[in-house]
Amino acid sequence: MKPLCWFWRLVATGFSFALFALGALSLGLLLAPWIYLLPWSPARRRQLARKSIQRWVRFYVGVMRALGLLSVSFEGEAALQQPGVLVVANHPTLLDAVLLMAVMPNATFIVKAAMARNPFTRWIVALAGYIPNDEVGVELVEKAAAALRGGETLMIFPEGTRTQGDELKLKRGAANIALAADCPLLPVVIDCQPLTLRKGEPWYQIPATRPHFSLRVLPRMDLHSLVDRSQPPGLQARALTAALHTRLQEQLQAQR
Repeated sequence: MKPLCWFWRLVATGFSFALFALGALSLGLLLAPWIYLLPWSPARRRQLARKSIQRWVRFYVGVMRALGLLSVSFEGEAALQQPGVLVVANHPTLLDAVLLMAVMPNATFIVKAAMARNPFTRWIVALAGYIPNDEVGVELVEKAAAALRGGETLMIFPEGTRTQGDELKLKRGAANIALAADCPLLPVVIDCQPLTLRKGEPWYQIPATRPHFSLRVLPRMDLHSLVDRSQPPGLQARALTAALHTRLQEQLQAQR
């Protein structure tokens, strides 16, 4: 019976990847041009684009759950709707951004540059106001900080890529953005057991049992209680990154 269940999940996984690609094509080639032509303000078109992405992603996660590919639990989901906060999360699997997009209907995401350059997805990414991660460091920080200062919620993975090994290795980009916007950090701890879709792992290398994703929103981290704002910016970013690393690493270890 176990080999049969594993084979079913393998076939269903292949189907889910194809479904995701089809959804991305539909959003990029069918919906995006229609939104672009609407006689609305850029802000209203941006909101519609984000809501459309969120609804599709939420449907997609529901399909994966119905197929028995994964289970998901979320603690503190409502806190992600706070305006003007920088949401930061560890990044163990390929599905982390999808799971967060499903519960953040009007957030700015920093996305892979490939999505912004891809002819099939670039329109919907631009309409949604997502920020590609190939921007020059200063430009990316300023765009992200401007969105936060405008009251938007911004989401970034401070590792920059999926976690390799058990130890988190954070870059200073998230800290630089928070300091430039003078906004609080809202950490999210993502745990997946057993691990799947890690960096460098092919889609067909599925675990023996169905993975469970646990997402937990932690208390906000206030800048002024963590860094000395009279210090040089580099030292502030280093101190904030260290504090965030400690918070995420400790919570991950506590959950396991």
